[in-house]
Amino acid sequence: MRLRWLLALAAAAALVVGGVAIASQSSPSATVIAVPEASAGEPEVEQAQVAQAPDAISRLSDKKLAARVIFGCVDSNNYSAQRGMAKRGFGGIVLLGASPPSDLKSRLASIQRAAKEHQPVIASDEEGGVVQRLGSLLGDLPSAETMGTWSDSRLRRTAAAYGAKMARLGVGMSLAPVADLRVPGSYLDRDNRAFSTDPATVGRKVVAWSQGLQRAGVVPVVKHWPGHGHAANTHVTAATVPPLSQLRRADLVPFGYAVDKGVDVVMVAHVQSKGLTRSGEPATQSRKAMRKLRKQLGDDVVVVTDSLSMAAASSARGLSPAQAAVKSLKAGVDWAMVCSDNYSSVHAAVRSGLRSGSLDREALEASARRIDTVLARS
Repeated sequence: MRLRWLLALAAAAALVVGGVAIASQSSPSATVIAVPEASAGEPEVEQAQVAQAPDAISRLSDKKLAARVIFGCVDSNNYSAQRGMAKRGFGGIVLLGASPPSDLKSRLASIQRAAKEHQPVIASDEEGGVVQRLGSLLGDLPSAETMGTWSDSRLRRTAAAYGAKMARLGVGMSLAPVADLRVPGSYLDRDNRAFSTDPATVGRKVVAWSQGLQRAGVVPVVKHWPGHGHAANTHVTAATVPPLSQLRRADLVPFGYAVDKGVDVVMVAHVQSKGLTRSGEPATQSRKAMRKLRKQLGDDVVVVTDSLSMAAASSARGLSPAQAAVKSLKAGVDWAMVCSDNYSSVHAAVRSGLRSGSLDREALEASARRIDTVLARS
């Protein structure tokens, strides 16, 4: 399926300028398709000029580009805020709360119609157990700890069936599966949110769940890199996990499984780790951490933050969520997720960063292209 999509994209991205057909730089294959000889009297078109032809992303205003790299999140019943985010052109909207409205499908369709130029992807936390936003509409899922005892094939089938129901509702992305290790007594363990204590087992279950969602056309988000298993509750406090040397032997292993099997989106946690981040700096705002992650993921995988409204990313650092979003984008994330009704302040801050030059426009354009490419696969 992915190969056919890539070939189709390469063909569709062929750019014809002055009789010269050449693949777009953003397509998977950047080889020349055909270079016919110039007709008599026709000036030759240099390939360098063709390669620099602007695409839709590069033509976006600062206001529109800023919106594309923001992932807003709001209660599923807050229809007004959802429409506002869609009208502004936000790249995505996460549905929060455990009591979604019964007419959510029609509401989401209306939200997409409200989007002027860019339809946001709709996402939801659908891990299972206590972290399942749409259970009242789609049916309950067991916790990850319970499902971690299942066979990979059963897990894959369950994810595919649940993903199909998500897609019919209009939700195209799941903020799951959790790739963190189960550390007895930890914050995540108390809510049974991790598949296993064994890194290899977690890796296999993460891959199986991701593949099931992908079969249903839903984008999985593997979280929370570099591993949240040992961390305190980052919603309310700063948190530290073991040093990078230890993470490499255990917590990072499941993410390696996911990358090897073609994961498209990875969520980063607001955790600190010796050797990975500076003291007091969460991974979501660490240039060093983001360089390491990008090296592991390659150029095609989208990096999204956990919500920057969480204390470990903002209030514990003396930052507003808007300031945290700018810091994360500076560090190298693709998508800044902020859960706040005051989404306009986040948009304004990112837009201001682009205008002032404190945010690199070229980097944000690359992020927007990466996001669009991933969403086009679903």
